[in-house]
Amino acid sequence: MNNLHPELTIALEAARAGAEVIRHRFGDSSNARVKGEAQGLVTDTDLAAERAIFEVLKKHSSYNILSEESGLLRNEPGKKWVVDPLDGTSNFARGIPLFAVSIGLMEGSEFLAGVIVDPILRNEYYAEKGSGAFYNGEKIVLPAFQPGFTPCIFLNHSYGETDRNHFIQLAKQLAVSYDTLKFGTTALELCYLATGSADAFICSGDSLWDFAAGVVIATEAGAVFSDWQGIPRDGKGDKLLISRPEIHNDLVQKIQDLI
Repeated sequence: MNNLHPELTIALEAARAGAEVIRHRFGDSSNARVKGEAQGLVTDTDLAAERAIFEVLKKHSSYNILSEESGLLRNEPGKKWVVDPLDGTSNFARGIPLFAVSIGLMEGSEFLAGVIVDPILRNEYYAEKGSGAFYNGEKIVLPAFQPGFTPCIFLNHSYGETDRNHFIQLAKQLAVSYDTLKFGTTALELCYLATGSADAFICSGDSLWDFAAGVVIATEAGAVFSDWQGIPRDGKGDKLLISRPEIHNDLVQKIQDLI
């Protein structure tokens, strides 16, 4: 993708700035602490990466920003950047190299663009609505579905008791027919779905910054995005199903009554 849209160029520059901060700090998690009542972790690296990202976004754009660590900066309509400066903080804090910088662009409930950068492997994934998805500069072509293989799906949940119980129900319902994984980073899980390394992603309770960028990348690569009833997401709800089209209906049939 040689001629990037200016908004995608800005998001890539910002994500790279955040990734650089994270890469240099990986291995130092002595400042990890529980964040509020959410039971998740936050580190000084989350905040430093956020500052680096904000500096780029504010320099080149006047759009509003919604970020995991700072919330919504201004209460106004229009386009907004949706930022997770370090998706997979628990992995980072434990020295597990599975985490990413995630920056999406939205207007209302519409997902317009997304950039995800893996700081350790230095892989870059990005997409704009209607323009395809790209991995390290090459257009993603979803590999042909292999019906003889057991499909591999990511199951995810937030920290609340209800969402953890939904995770248990999902695992019980799907573990016989599917291989299930949980990497602890929605952003990278959606990238692996986009490139064909996995076949679906199902979650209960993820926040907008967790998936805003990843859903653009996954759907532009050919995935289907809906709720657990198979209804295209209307901007509400946090029961997400993103999968290859070949198994989407089967997954809906298996999980639609779990809520």
